[in-house]
Parts: sequence; structure tokens; C-alpha cells
Amino acid sequence: MSMFTICTDFVAEEEFDETLEQMILSEKNFTSEIGVLFRRFFLCTSQSRVIWSLTEWESEIHYNNAVQSIMKNRRDNRIGYKIFCNEDKKFGVGEFSDDLSHIVITHGLMNTQAKESFLKDQENRVAKQIEKLSWLRVYHNSYNPDEYIAFLGFVDKYILNLVHRVGDFQLEEYLLIGLRKPSGEAFLAGYDQFICTPLLLTGS
Repeated sequence: MSMFTICTDFVAEEEFDETLEQMILSEKNFTSEIGVLFRRFFLCTSQSRVIWSLTEWESEIHYNNAVQSIMKNRRDNRIGYKIFCNEDKKFGVGEFSDDLSHIVITHGLMNTQAKESFLKDQENRVAKQIEKLSWLRVYHNSYNPDEYIAFLGFVDKYILNLVHRVGDFQLEEYLLIGLRKPSGEAFLAGYDQFICTPLLLTGS
């Protein structure tokens, strides 16, 4: 059974170019031979020093072997985190394509008491808006199932703007955050949202 890792790096501006060079050099090692099934990077447009990565591994064993062979402890000043997660299959829409240039990433923490209602409401909302969606994936933290990260992709911002409003809400607010009123009431204890573009690295 495959597993996923989702990472963020908050890179200091003066270290950004060097960080990209290091990432490009290391990417040649992340191949199907070591168990990488899918791997993509996303660069935030409004916070341009934030880099997200999404990796699917054949299994936890493949990931652990990769850690021992090619992933080394960082010795720089970057701040980031990594979560181990499982995909929530009922929210999967479409497939990732290199044609997608506008990616909305939402990192949320569900209110435990409202979690069941939130997930049911989210499932209904996705079903109602599915024709507008090019790519959607939702992942839950394996060690904290109340935490989720969602990826919502569009060909470009123009396409997103055509379908962007759902009543009083923006599409990503309606689908991923579960807003219930224009005032911002939600099922979530907290969330962050990132607008990104794919970051293409040699070997990814």
C-alpha cells in the first residue's frame, strides 16, 4: 500500500537560490527505482519563499530505505515540517497534469467534535461542484487524523476566475475550508491557505 509525505520549507530569501540548486541536484535520486511513484513541488506566489512538496511512495519500507540512503539531515536555517499521510479517496478528482499552473493548497485542523459533520458536508460540496474541478486531492495526517492538507489545481487563474464563486464563497473556501457563513464561521479549529504554481525541478 502506497504512502504519502507532504513537506513544506520556509526558505530565507538570501538562501533561496542556493536551496533550489541543492534541490535540483538531489532530485535525480528520487526515482521509481527507489519507490517514488509521484513527486511534485509547488512554489507559493504570495509567499514566494514557501515550497511545498508532495511525494507518493510505494510503501513505508521504500520511504525508510530512501531516508537511509539519500535523505540527510539539513544543516541550514530553513524552517519546515513533514507529515506522513493517507489520501482520502472519496475526494479524489482528476489527475495531476503539467498543464495545471494555479494550485490552491489548504492546511486545516478540524474541530474534533465537528469532524464527522465537516467531512460529510465537504463530500456533498465536492459532489455538487465536481464539474468545475480539474484536480483535487485531500490527505489526512497519519498521526493526527484531525489535520488535513488539500490540493486544488486549475489550468490557470483565468479558468479559476470563471468558476470561482459559489454563492457568497470563493470555491476553495466552499470546498476545502467548509465556511458556513460569509462571516467566516467554519468547522475548523484553524487553517492556512497558499496560492502556488508548480515548481519544476530536473528529475522530478
